[in-house]
Amino acid sequence: MSHRSGPDASGSLWRDRDFRRYAVAHGISVTGSRVTTIALSVLAVVELHASTFNVALIAFASKLPPLLLSLHAGVLADRRRKRPVIITCDLLCAAVLLTLPTAQLLARITLIHLYAVAFTVAAVQVIGSNASISYLPSLLGPGRIKDGNSKMGANNSLADLIGTNSGGVLVTVLGAARAVTVDAASYLASALLLWRIKHREDPPPARTAGRSHWAEIREGLTYTLHTPVVRSIVLSNTATSFVLAASSALWSLYLLRELHWSPTALGIVMGAGGVGGILGALVWQPLERRWGPGKVMLGALALNPVAQIPLVVTGPGLGGQFAIGVGMVIQTGAAVCHGGLQRAVRQELAPDHLQGRAQATGAWLAFSLRPFAALAAGALGSLLGLRPTLTLITAALAVPFLVLWNSPVRGLGPAAPVSLIPTEEPASP
Repeated sequence: MSHRSGPDASGSLWRDRDFRRYAVAHGISVTGSRVTTIALSVLAVVELHASTFNVALIAFASKLPPLLLSLHAGVLADRRRKRPVIITCDLLCAAVLLTLPTAQLLARITLIHLYAVAFTVAAVQVIGSNASISYLPSLLGPGRIKDGNSKMGANNSLADLIGTNSGGVLVTVLGAARAVTVDAASYLASALLLWRIKHREDPPPARTAGRSHWAEIREGLTYTLHTPVVRSIVLSNTATSFVLAASSALWSLYLLRELHWSPTALGIVMGAGGVGGILGALVWQPLERRWGPGKVMLGALALNPVAQIPLVVTGPGLGGQFAIGVGMVIQTGAAVCHGGLQRAVRQELAPDHLQGRAQATGAWLAFSLRPFAALAAGALGSLLGLRPTLTLITAALAVPFLVLWNSPVRGLGPAAPVSLIPTEEPASP
């Protein structure tokens, strides 16, 4: 791995021009993506009058690619320089998104088109996101990974705040399909900024002759499943991802249809989560230094179900919007705090030659059940109704905490450097 040296290596990361370009590129694409999230919901629910199950199918389409592609994306990231992969994916996402405003101009948008766009963009994002996450250790070098993840968490949360708040306004002013053009432009801007990064990655290590694609995938799986701390984190992430995927499949439909929110209100309240994300990104490093990664991750997971209670107990009106917005602030802050810390721990533990596959395997295990969570949420929502289903989902958010509590992560205190964490289980006698 190519490591940094010189004045920027020890100073603030924001003085590092390459890191700034990387962070701004990522933030711009996150902002655009939040606009599209709102636009697709409005297209489906308001303009196409989609049923509960059809809305869940859009969520299913967007959550299926991690199951299908994450492991292969990891191998790709470890075989090639990562920055060109990220740039290519940005350009492909822009091209796919532009089909929506084009279709509106030429004919009309259909649910099948929404499914196709949701699936294709998510598929390309799986490849680009994995390359982006595994590129960060190369860009920063040793000793700066936690600081980089903390700053990226704040950066992405600010982008989320801007995107979700402006998304509702843009959808209202421009129309849902035309608002997607903003996301396409954000991907183009991201590609340009990444192209201007001066840091050059070392070439990936030469592949062993005769070694198959599947053998490389197995190496990533073996590492993840045989590293106790990593395995525990990934299993907890899997539970969190499943429950939140079920929730997100119904969230917008519930707020737009049953609580009669406007697209602008939806964007503003969802954007409140960005405030929490910024706070979470700012506090997790000081908290980790004081309490250790175990307590911080457990505390963040404990807040998840509590923060979602307002969603299922409040009614329509400004008071309900305020309560749900406060819950979003808490939940997103906890998610960013937990997410940044667990990602940094996994990046610091992973060997250089396994960075891509280690991140991809964790993503595959964590996200593989998300499409089925969306389908299950759609089926339960149709059978029981949206509020009872969301109540069950809220209760299920306690499961990830219990998984992590009964794991080696609970014992990780401030005096246990990540570099000293055992990476393999003892061999059986």
